[in-house]
Amino acid sequence: MLSKKTLTRVAFWILAALAALGLVQVVEADGNIDLVNKWAWSTNAGWINFNPAFGGVTVCADHLEGYAWGENIGWIRLGTFSGCAAHTYTNASAADYGVNKNGSGSLTGYAWSTNAGWIKFNPAHGGVTINPVSGSFDGYAWAENVGWISFKGHGLVSYNVVLHPPRLFLPLLRR
Repeated sequence: MLSKKTLTRVAFWILAALAALGLVQVVEADGNIDLVNKWAWSTNAGWINFNPAFGGVTVCADHLEGYAWGENIGWIRLGTFSGCAAHTYTNASAADYGVNKNGSGSLTGYAWSTNAGWIKFNPAHGGVTINPVSGSFDGYAWAENVGWISFKGHGLVSYNVVLHPPRLFLPLLRR
């Protein structure tokens, strides 16, 4: 019987080999979402973490980048661009999709999850915004396969996705 330490090493090397072959996606830790206030909720998909250990969403001046994690739906990619330079996603192809942010904090466009499909941030009867003062997200995104995703809980269950630190209209630098 192999020891726990040996099994951990074997698992690490297997994952490293699969990542090198491109069979497993490795997501770097990153983002500027608060360490505590990082949760969105979907009745059909469960909790979605916008600041997971091996991912993270970055809110840039005009768009979002990075990855959120949903235990029931896997990785959610917020856009194909990286580097936080000025960029607007066209959402016209699989090579240029993502979530855009305008000057007032309204989000538009699509995120992608292999398991949940396209997630629209400005659907009819919904929409997601970021408060320019508090950095607090609010509203609802829509995914055809999992339904509504809520960014702020009201009432008995309190949750929220919040920028850390809230600095929406200043140039956002990566940590």
